[in-house]
Amino acid sequence: MKIRLLSIFTLILSCFWISCSHHPHGENTSNKISSSNPKLAAGFRITENESYRVLEMISGDGVTVSERFYLINRDINAETKIPENGKIIQVPVKTMVCLSATQIAFADALGLIDRIVGVASPDYVVSAQFSHRLMDGKIKEIGISDHFKLEQLIQLSPEAVLVTTQQGQNYETLRNAGLTVVPMAEHLENDPLGRAEWIKCFGVLFGKEREAIQVFDSISLEYNRLKALTDDVAYRPTVLSGKQYGGFWNLPGGKSYLSKMIADAGATYIWAKNEETGSLMLDFETVYDRGIDADYWRFLVYSKDEFTTRHLIGEDARYAGFKAFKERKMLYCNTFSKPYFQKGPLEPQILLADYISVFHPELLPGYSRHYYSILE
Repeated sequence: MKIRLLSIFTLILSCFWISCSHHPHGENTSNKISSSNPKLAAGFRITENESYRVLEMISGDGVTVSERFYLINRDINAETKIPENGKIIQVPVKTMVCLSATQIAFADALGLIDRIVGVASPDYVVSAQFSHRLMDGKIKEIGISDHFKLEQLIQLSPEAVLVTTQQGQNYETLRNAGLTVVPMAEHLENDPLGRAEWIKCFGVLFGKEREAIQVFDSISLEYNRLKALTDDVAYRPTVLSGKQYGGFWNLPGGKSYLSKMIADAGATYIWAKNEETGSLMLDFETVYDRGIDADYWRFLVYSKDEFTTRHLIGEDARYAGFKAFKERKMLYCNTFSKPYFQKGPLEPQILLADYISVFHPELLPGYSRHYYSILE
């Protein structure tokens, strides 16, 4: 009987070892988690072994690997056997094309502006070094989406083209031209620190791993310090977000990036119980019924001129019925003059401080807001 039990036990252990030693994609699972592997970001994963690192881009389901890159140190001459289920990138990457201003902000934070050779559009980029290189012709404008200047892009011969993961976007034209397309999806992260943690992905690709970890740790430390200030607040005001565009009111879902940041700032987003992570598209009446008594109203505008309540009411006179409008408790960010979309993902601690200074000004006395203003 003891012999039979021992045999069964040995068989179970053998099966367990086999299952752990074989990845469903045929990848060697001797890889260990990298020190740059994210703790909060859900859109990428980094593992490593003695010969190479593996950068995997994860789909929205949090499980499926949409892209896999094998990062090979260009300074090592020894032959490295690479699985066939991914693409090879020699690191550190020396030249890149950025198709979003957010990517330029990440590159700027790591001192990588001099490696950018092309951009989709140079507008709204806040970087003196970038502007100088653009004026000197060292950075070329290569167009967007289906209007790429493909011939010029090929001539630039970038080692990586950083693209933005968006529904409906197709970059097969670039791949078919032999370019290495690397998708970036920091904008899909629902944790404010998760968005900032994408700087680790840049660090591994461009040989700035230690610097990237230091930048993120600094951001995380300050964000959590600010968040702790609101842990015990008794009053948590309610907050409405967004405004009408094209006849519909687009506002974040209850499990979104913004909902979490509002909660971390010691307030309550009025759609917080909603289960969506993306945007909600609602009619005015639905938002009015729930948002009419919200304590605060937060929204973005894009205006070359100073934006006032007169401009807001000019868009829709019904806005005047909101409690937040009557009490002038409206905070807005003018994205024409503020780098909200460019630098905001890498500065969640500053955005959080802006919110706290509005909802709980006693917690940050003397604070000057960077992104948001109170609408007059």
